This record gives sequence, structure tokens and C-alpha cells, in this order.
Amino acid sequence: MAPTCKKDPEVESKDDIWSNLLSSLQTRTTSRGNKTVIMLGTPKSGKSTLVSKMMDPKHAELIDSNPGVEFSYVTVRDEEKENLGQIGVHFTSYKHFLPFVLTKERMKNAMVVIVLSLDKPWNLEEELLYWTSLLEEHIKSLQIDGGEMAKLRHNVVDLFSSYKSPERKDDREDEKKSKEDEDEVILPIPEGALISNLGIPVIVVLSKVDSMSTLQKENDFSEEHFEYIQWYLRKACLAWGAGLLYCSPRENSNTKLLLDYMSHVFYGLKLRTEPQVVDRDAIFVPIGWDSPSKIALLSDGFVQFTQSKPFVEQIAALPDIRQKRVMKGEDDQLFLTRMQAVLVEKQKSGSPMSPSHHKVLEGEVKGAAKTPPPADGVLANFFNSLLTKKPGSGPTSPNHSPSPPPTQNTLVPPKKALAPQLSAPQKREEHEKQALAASRSNPESADEVKTPIEKTKTTSKLPAAAPPASREKSPSKTAAKTPVRRAAAPAGMKKPTPKRGLPQPRK
Repeated sequence: MAPTCKKDPEVESKDDIWSNLLSSLQTRTTSRGNKTVIMLGTPKSGKSTLVSKMMDPKHAELIDSNPGVEFSYVTVRDEEKENLGQIGVHFTSYKHFLPFVLTKERMKNAMVVIVLSLDKPWNLEEELLYWTSLLEEHIKSLQIDGGEMAKLRHNVVDLFSSYKSPERKDDREDEKKSKEDEDEVILPIPEGALISNLGIPVIVVLSKVDSMSTLQKENDFSEEHFEYIQWYLRKACLAWGAGLLYCSPRENSNTKLLLDYMSHVFYGLKLRTEPQVVDRDAIFVPIGWDSPSKIALLSDGFVQFTQSKPFVEQIAALPDIRQKRVMKGEDDQLFLTRMQAVLVEKQKSGSPMSPSHHKVLEGEVKGAAKTPPPADGVLANFFNSLLTKKPGSGPTSPNHSPSPPPTQNTLVPPKKALAPQLSAPQKREEHEKQALAASRSNPESADEVKTPIEKTKTTSKLPAAAPPASREKSPSKTAAKTPVRRAAAPAGMKKPTPKRGLPQPRK
């Protein structure tokens, strides 16, 4: 017989240790494996930005920009920085690509994330009902066996009822033992929860919560509006057995929390974040935490909103005032032509304007300036003055009196007051007074004084006064010294210059 070689027992023990380590790592890697997340949402709801904030920055360039279906993946590590697996994220905005990303084989290790946008809160109900009904119809179309579908739904019930608060510190081994224990007591599901069990975990993400301040300024939203939106979303998520998370991809708020919660659901990692329902822009409701009694705390403080009315009637679509309307002005000539036609129709058909308004337009009232026309009469007078002739431009009939003088309401500037006019005898008397005063001050030029008086006598139609010669032949000295008082000369008239060669009166 050939001699047999015996192995050293120490070497065998070392080989067993390494083989056990390798086998444990292999089983650990194959048991966890990769997971799939189906992210659904309308275009521009923030899906791409949300995924880019969650994923590893080293793989940021791997995001596909295909408008149909985009794909990315997130590497999950535990506390010891060991890779537990990868979460592949398929996100799309179109229902036609849902059969390609959510197949029958992926149902066991998949999760659905529905992304809603707070930018337009009046569309939240419509979008949520659209994606949930579409998801339910697609799962039915997969035609999964009854037994397999029952297992999937049992997993969702187990996830809902086995929620534990982060305050309880249990080891991972204790958690495994509790799952393996058949006699484990499961808390009953509250009334109104898991009415529609799809057999797959669902998380509703409300994105763009940073638009709350914009809604308050431009759409007059109050705190009660946001409380009502939270109440509606929590009530709908409880019926579907889904979780709720508020986030802002732009400000990188709660994006890491979404990845931590996915890792908790898929790989059983500890969740260190407690539920949050107080901070309006950081709401976090895990699957299995909420209940109708907790949701009722919000509805008890409603004043403006009621639970009986639909969501659309209470959060109605408001006009977007950020889109400013451009107002175009009407052409001046078209506006004047239109106003002229309106005034003519009113005058013909007996318009409801006041009688004084008609009289001012037609020029049939005397003293219309005493009572100014109403506000619309100013515009009517302006157009009427453009259509009718000016007063005094033609003969007037005996039945019509001339139009009253213009006032400030007729848009005509007032005329300046004229100096008082004197009659012809007053003018002649004033001339003689000025001539006599000039002759007394300058006796040598007495012959130049009477020239304007003589011109006045020849041009005037009134009877002339006695000539200057008769005054010199009068024996009475008082008559020469006290001339007859005559009318004063009009203001602004120049004094007559005395003419040489005439006899001077004696002093």
C-alpha cells in the first residue's frame, strides 16, 4: 500500500477558519443582493435632482438623460463602511415604461416612490390618485399567482405592524430571533389602514417644499393651508399603507433621510430619525407609525377647511400672478371715433344723461355756466365742441339763443378782464382837461394843445363844444380860468402835445 500523508491538525483548523469566513461572506452577499426602486412622478417634479442628491458623487455622471426612463444606482454601506448592496433607481414620468421597470421578478425586492410637487398644490390629489390607480392596474396585469401574491401582501403587513421607535435599542441578533419566532405577537392594524394592499412598499415624497414661502406671498396661503395638505396626504398614505416624506432637493433637505429609510426597509439598518409632524417642511411619517387618532389632531384645529368637502374645492387652482399680463393701449383715433359714435347714439336715443348735460351739448340754455355739468359732461362738451360750430360763426335763429360763455369745465381758458370803456363826451372832456393842464405847465406850446381836440371834433358825431376863440373874447375872467368839466380820458391814452402858433390864455 502506498503511504498516506496525514495533515497537520493545526493546518486543518486554519483552513476551516478561512473557509468559514469566505462562506459567511458569500452567503451574506447573496442573501442581501441588489434592490430596485421605481420612482414615478410628473415631469419637473424633482425626481432627477432628488436621485442625484442621494447617490454617490463618484457615480454622478452615470445618470441617463433619456426622456423615457432614467436609471441610477446608490451604493449602501453599513456602519463599518462595508458594501451591503446597491439600490437601482428607475425613474420615469410616463406610464408606458412602467411594464419595463416593474416586472414580476422584481416585485419581491422592489419599492415604489411616488414624487409629488408642492409647486402646484392644487394638483396633489389628481396626481396621487393617478399614480396609485395606475400602479394597482399594472400589478393586476402581471398575473402573479395567488400564493405568491399572498406572501407579498403579508410582507407589507409585517412591515407595517413591526415598526419600532428609534428610541428602542435592540441588537440585530435580537431582531433576527424575533422574526424567526413564530409565536411573535403582531399589533393589530388600526382601522382605515392598509385598505389597498398592493404587495409592495410605497413611499410618497412631497418635493419642492421650499415653495411654501412663495405660496404665502403670491397665493395668500396660510399655516392652515399647509396643515390641511398634510392631513390629506397622511390620510391617503394610511389607506395605502405608505410612508410620507417632505423634502427639498434644491436645498438638499431630507434627501439623505430618504436613502436611510430605503436602507432600513431593504437591509434592516437601524433608523435613527424619529417621526416628525411638527416642522411643516420636514414631515416624516414611516410606514406603520401613523394612525387615525394621530391624524385627527390636525383636523381638530381647522377653521377654514372641513373634512366633508373634496380636496379640489378647498385647495382650488389660483391664478399665477407671476405671469404678468401685457395690456395694449387703443389707438387714439379709434378711441375718439368710438366715443363720438357713442355720444351721437345717446343724443338720438334720449340717453340717461341729465337734462342739463343735453342743454350744454346743444347750446340751448342760458347761464349754463352757473351749474357745471357732471363728470361725464366734461368729456361730452369736449367732443361736442369738435363737432359743432363756434358761437358767432353763423346767423342764429330767433328760437335759439347764443351759447353761454365758456367755463373751466368746458376746457377753455378764461379771458382777461378788459379796461372800462368811456363814452364820447367823457373822452372829449378828458382831452380838454389834459390840454388845459399842458398849456398851464408850458405856455409856449399852447398852440400845439388844441390840435388833438380839433381832430376829436371832426371825427366825433356828437355836437361840438364852443371854439377856443369864443373863450378869449369873453369879458369874464372866471370863465377862462374855470373851464367846463368834461369826461376823463380813458386809461392808457397819451397826453396831447401842444401846437405852436395858437394864442395863449392870459394868466
